[in-house]
Amino acid sequence: MKAQTLILSSILFGSALASSVQADSLRLGQRHNFQAEITRSTGTGHGFTRRTEQAVSGKHFQRTTQIVTEQGKKAKRTVKGGYDQASQTYTRTMESTHPNGETVSSVRETSKTADGMVRTQTRTNADGQSASKEVTVSFDHENQVQTRNVEATGYAGGTFSASASRSYSHGGDE
Repeated sequence: MKAQTLILSSILFGSALASSVQADSLRLGQRHNFQAEITRSTGTGHGFTRRTEQAVSGKHFQRTTQIVTEQGKKAKRTVKGGYDQASQTYTRTMESTHPNGETVSSVRETSKTADGMVRTQTRTNADGQSASKEVTVSFDHENQVQTRNVEATGYAGGTFSASASRSYSHGGDE
């Protein structure tokens, strides 16, 4: 009985350890070259084939995904990203074409600051309208307080703003 419990405990601990290692590698965003193709057939005409290719070079990557439905409709999405060490800025662009031919695009830049980071994003929809968002995060090391500010403008021109602070010395939100 003790041997079975010990074996089960070892398996659970080992799988938890493996999961945490995998989560760390995924969290750190280690990208790699790959190609994948998936075909799903439903028998009702709602199946599709999805082909994804990703190429990585240094601190840059490009991933293209193409979908073809059983009815012959096509969609495509291309995501490019890269880090510029000199400006300490990560830029990610996305261009997407829907099965109906409409296009959507976005540009997101994340830059380090002296006390945190700034992320700006602009998204353009199929009608040519733009929406934008800026997120600023700062960390006061002396008082152990993180502050996050969000400013956003929607496609119709409506605005949104929010601010939140979190104290790490007290272990919770303020």
